Amino acid sequence: MSATALPKPGRINDRSFYVEYKDKPIRMSGASWVEPQGAVVVFDDFLCDVLADDPYVSVIQSGSATTAAAISATAGSTGFPGHGGWLLGSVDNVDAEIDEVVIGPAVNGAGWMYPSRAGQGVVVAEWGFVIPTALTARQYFIGLSDDPTEGTTTNGPINIQTGVTLVVVAADASGFIFSSLATGPTVYKMASALNTTASTLLTPGVTGVVDCYTVCRVEVDSTGKCYFYQSISSAATVGRKDPAYVGTSDTGVTPTVALTPIFTAAATTTTAVEWEIDYALGACAR
Repeated sequence: MSATALPKPGRINDRSFYVEYKDKPIRMSGASWVEPQGAVVVFDDFLCDVLADDPYVSVIQSGSATTAAAISATAGSTGFPGHGGWLLGSVDNVDAEIDEVVIGPAVNGAGWMYPSRAGQGVVVAEWGFVIPTALTARQYFIGLSDDPTEGTTTNGPINIQTGVTLVVVAADASGFIFSSLATGPTVYKMASALNTTASTLLTPGVTGVVDCYTVCRVEVDSTGKCYFYQSISSAATVGRKDPAYVGTSDTGVTPTVALTPIFTAAATTTTAVEWEIDYALGACAR
């Protein structure tokens, strides 16, 4: 068998491909059997001088931000500042005001990561950050959501207003929840939302510590199943640690819904909520 492109008499601009097999041409339409290969990978280390120069990040701060989102060369844990660039900000000191940070080529509020395209791999979202000042009067969500702009008064795509009850705002989302209103307020929880239905709450993740480097990673396979990985440094003088597996969601997300890496910070009282992000990673097969 020889793979030879043979012209078809009488046709101009014929885009078919022919394989000669036992002296007989076999016609195949190229677009139907060649799939796009590789993955889209966005890694943002916030190395730009100013936020406006960064093509991969969008920040929405509701209300009047206490600290406007900005690139910083000195943010980060006390004994491990800088480490490239950081993105920082602080939420308005109004209950339920929220800051939203999204990564990747989100256009008109649309996501760009489809779990169904993962094949034998996974969609990945990973964030490295610190909680700079306090662990009280705040909520964070770190992971993936179908809506990069969930809007105001939501406390994040998935949040906890009391106890261990999940409140689902996004139709599909998966990630880590840190809520001062929850039972075990300093412990990270994990959950996902499948077409507005919340998964079982997974706990515990790591226990939050002020000024200690934290990593949250979410992986989603082609069926929508979600896997959670997390780490926290042992002290403010220690940098990033590789995250370890901490759980799997029992519902996952809808695999055909586009997702976007997202980090949200929300106030639960009239106290401003600070956030400092070292990097964000998003990766998805195409």
